Formats: sequence, C-alpha cells, structure tokens
Amino acid sequence: MEQKIDNKGTVDTQLNVANAENVYLAKKTRFAKRFEKLNQEVASDDRYEGVMESLKHYLTKLDGVDMPTKLQDGGFTDNEIIKATRRKEKYAKRLEKNLFFESAQWIDSQIFAKIMIDFETYVEKPLINKGANKDIILQAVVEKVINPILDIINIEGEYDKVLNYTLEDVFGMVYYLTGMCHINWKNYDNI
Repeated sequence: MEQKIDNKGTVDTQLNVANAENVYLAKKTRFAKRFEKLNQEVASDDRYEGVMESLKHYLTKLDGVDMPTKLQDGGFTDNEIIKATRRKEKYAKRLEKNLFFESAQWIDSQIFAKIMIDFETYVEKPLINKGANKDIILQAVVEKVINPILDIINIEGEYDKVLNYTLEDVFGMVYYLTGMCHINWKNYDNI
C-alpha cells in the first residue's frame, strides 16, 4: 500500500512519527500561548493601552515599610540589601519597558501570583513565622519559589524572544514584591 504524504504546513508545525504505537500530543499551555503571542505583539508593535486588573494589584504599594527595612528586619546584611535593591531596580526597568504589551502584563501577573502563593506556602508560614534562620529561608526561596518560576520560563517560554527572564530577574521580582509590601521577611504580627 502506498501512502501519500501532503505536508503543506511549515516545518515547525509538522510532526513526523514513524512506527510509534502510542503518541500523545499535549496542547500548548496558557503560558506557552502567551509567550508566543508576546513575540507576535512585539514583532507587530501591537501595544496595549492601560494596565490589566490582574497586574494592578501587584503594582500597588500596600504599606509604608520600604524594601531595605523589610530585608534588614529579616536579617539581611547591608551588602545583601544593596544587591537586592539592584535586582529589584533592574527588574522594575524591565517591567516598565514591557508594560506596553498585553501578554507581558499577563505573564508578569501570573508569575507574581505564583511567587506570592509559593512564598506564603513554603517560606512565610513554615519558616518566617516560626523564626527560622535567614539562610534556611533563602534556601527555601530558591527551591520553592525561584526554581519553579524558572521551570515555567524555560519550558513554557522556550521560544520567548522578548522577556528572556533570568535567575537574577526572578529574584528581582521577589524583591519588587517586597518593595511593594506584598512580601515580608519578618513576621510583623508578632512585634
């Protein structure tokens, strides 16, 4: 029996499978679709007016305690606070630059939400609220907050040509949220 092959799609949309019994194709995730859409928005300079409601929350400062004070209260040294401030400011510049694109806002708001929930679940409640050592807290931040975000960025954003967030950028996001008073490094309820 002769098989007719008619591949009219572009190479990146074709799938070639030979002699496979079980082939499961996963649909693109919402993140992957947004990273793809962001590439298109930037390429066509399709700018977005305003700020998405889901992002506005994270751009709103909640209390009057600044990031350096929060980090100092959490046991950070002056040098660590300087590095954290640089990372926060570097990320803030990237945020401002990418606010013109709807998909960038969506991606950032989703990452902020994940950072917040993971920080509360794996760092604040079990460690900060129980007076854990700063080094143990930072290790948990890397393992339970930063690394899962990097996994999303590296897997879902595999073809991202715009944000290209790095480990330092994700730390910058954590410190940005600290500066906006969404993250605390000390249990202020026990003061």
